[in-house]
Amino acid sequence: MTSRSARIADPDAPDRNAQTAHAAPSGKRWHSQPESDRWLASNSLHVAMPRIPFRVDGWLPARGANVWFGAGSTGKTQLLLWMAAMIASRPEYRAPTWLGGTINGTGHVLILSAEDTGQQIIERLRNILHTTMGQDAAMARETSARLHVMPFLSMSEAEFRHPNASLFRLAEDRVWRASEVLTEVREYIKGWNARHDDPEDQIVGVVMDSATSMAGFDSMDEGATTNFFFYLNRMCETMKLFFTIIGHVPKGSTVPQKDPWGTAAARLRGVAIWTTAPRMVVEVRFIQEWHLKRNTVHEAKELRERLPGVRREDILVVYAAKANLQGVCRDPRYLVRVEEGAFRQVDAPKPGSTRPGDAKAQDPGKRHNASSTTPAPRSSAQQRADKEARYRPGTPIILRVIKRAYPNIAPGDYVIESLIKKTLDTMHGEEPFKARRCIVSSSGSGAGIRIGGLSWHLQQLAEAGVLTNANNRYRFARWPDPSPDEA
Repeated sequence: MTSRSARIADPDAPDRNAQTAHAAPSGKRWHSQPESDRWLASNSLHVAMPRIPFRVDGWLPARGANVWFGAGSTGKTQLLLWMAAMIASRPEYRAPTWLGGTINGTGHVLILSAEDTGQQIIERLRNILHTTMGQDAAMARETSARLHVMPFLSMSEAEFRHPNASLFRLAEDRVWRASEVLTEVREYIKGWNARHDDPEDQIVGVVMDSATSMAGFDSMDEGATTNFFFYLNRMCETMKLFFTIIGHVPKGSTVPQKDPWGTAAARLRGVAIWTTAPRMVVEVRFIQEWHLKRNTVHEAKELRERLPGVRREDILVVYAAKANLQGVCRDPRYLVRVEEGAFRQVDAPKPGSTRPGDAKAQDPGKRHNASSTTPAPRSSAQQRADKEARYRPGTPIILRVIKRAYPNIAPGDYVIESLIKKTLDTMHGEEPFKARRCIVSSSGSGAGIRIGGLSWHLQQLAEAGVLTNANNRYRFARWPDPSPDEA
């Protein structure tokens, strides 16, 4: 960044070069040109786009300011660092989608933070690249070279001489304007992109952590908020950027059972402007439990039943709280937090259970009418056979995971369950692993082995001759025909 004493461009001018042809007459701030046809819609009708392009389909418009908000410690920063890393990665190094939306192109991402130190951010990114995305050291190094980290909190006073990292300020004329920090951020992006002709080597977006520590004004100040988003959206249009802001909900904010989705926007600080000015507003929160007089209502009940060993605080739900764009994802996405802060996406609950306000989801204890038709009971042997058939497709998946975890495995080498599980978690974004419902979260052991668990699948591979089992310790024997890559 330039020093504070350096010459700073006018922050109110989106682009000097772009304005040269239509510069306002002396003394005017707006050259409306009523004597011309410049603003007639017919001039641009032939180049109009049917919808705004997305950087990540359904989740991130390619241009404009967006807010992702939630309570503290829900994983917002980790989630958006993951998003930044996915956009920055070469397509061959990552899954083609994020939260189910196709990633369109690649580019550099600038990360602004006044909440974490540089070391903390880099550590988070390392865990994301290695654990969540499964990149090796060379891939992770190349991806991280496309992520620009500005950790204002840990910059020395020689590097950053401003008293704070606020991006907006109240000027002497009592008008809210971009601060010198935001102006210098803008100059950094312009300077970098001017030096790189390839669009994939240019900065395509910014992640700001967070509104509380960097906005520079009280979030309830409508005047400041209006000016802030007008400036950011104008800057994004001029520079072809997205600008994603991490926001917070007020302390003590609750999620009502009656309409947790429809009330999402009301939980964001400074409700009115913060939910209308951005292109898109997304809520990130823990999955909920509502304690009623006689029972507890669980949000996404089917999902909770499928993940019995996972704490409620480790299941996130992400959804659009407000957006007026065509192509926005209207369905929620569920994420499970795994080791080292990584996430893996899990299947959404069945239709009818995603909205806890639905009558069926509100009354889990209600019994069916006695006159309703029920199928004849099946024997325990039949039930077990049905269950085994349902989970058997997961065994070829485990075989592929073993191939990934042990690329040079030889007969007699041990196969460790913990490494298989960790590798499985890193491969969640790949196309074949959409069938992970064929693998349950807990394994069990010995006589209590659980059908569909990892130990059960390893047992199937042992019966097929791929592994050997001695005292529940598995060793590799041979690859089957066809190979794991063809299975």
